[in-house]
Amino acid sequence: MTFETASPFADIRQLAVSPPAPGPSPTLEQGGRLAEISAWLTAWSGKTPPAVNRPVIALYAGARQGVGPRGYARDRLEVIASGGATVSRLAGVQGAGLEAFDLAIDRPSPDSVAKASMSEKEAAATIAFGMEALAKQPDLLIPGVITAEPARTAAAVCLALFGGEASDWSDDPEPVAAAVARARSEGMGEDPLEILGQLGGRETAAVVGAILAARVQKVPVLLDGYAACAAAAIVRAIEPAAIEHCLAAHVTPTKGHARVLEILDKRPLLALDTVDEEGVGGASALALVKLACEVR
Repeated sequence: MTFETASPFADIRQLAVSPPAPGPSPTLEQGGRLAEISAWLTAWSGKTPPAVNRPVIALYAGARQGVGPRGYARDRLEVIASGGATVSRLAGVQGAGLEAFDLAIDRPSPDSVAKASMSEKEAAATIAFGMEALAKQPDLLIPGVITAEPARTAAAVCLALFGGEASDWSDDPEPVAAAVARARSEGMGEDPLEILGQLGGRETAAVVGAILAARVQKVPVLLDGYAACAAAAIVRAIEPAAIEHCLAAHVTPTKGHARVLEILDKRPLLALDTVDEEGVGGASALALVKLACEVR
């Protein structure tokens, strides 16, 4: 993606406006959740009967200064590359492609408690980079993140977007409240892309890009974890219709995750008693989506 206006964020907004409509949904004899998934997949993939032949799990690795163990994202990337991560094995079982993107993790972005995570130019460029997940031409995309303490960033984004108290969104509310207070003291308003630049990590921006690109190309999306749902909330705040192609793969016990899903009106496919991000929930839900393809 190349930027043609004076403001990179203006290009992102333009991309989100008036997204293409889904195709028709079939009327199925069988009802229930599997039928709902089948109809959703048909509407967005254009396949009748629906099928998932090229699912891709796209994980974006980001790092922030002083947040989490040093080298966390690098260590996780190496485990995934070696096939030793849970998501690596699940992707293999599901026949899914697995892409892990290094978002300059050796140059961590600032901790949002201290300063803005990204400039407008960097945020827009990272959104554009996130769109590269569509280069593999998936027929279903599962975006997620690799980062230390992903719920902290997700909670800060949700607090800024939806209000309330930090404790409504996080089990560790102090840094979440501090980050949002710092951003507001520096003039952060209600613009969702400004909130992204102030509080979201590079991994959040990349997932925003993946969701937008999938919407433009009418590729169905399974949101993996709290972080991906926070990115979807950014997209929805730009244009409500821009996340109609998304389903929530699962809900975790992480505080705030169920709350944002309720706001987004996304009923999760699974409820997993795990706080894992990194594609685990999305890969698990993919099995249910494949089963739904058999509903007629």
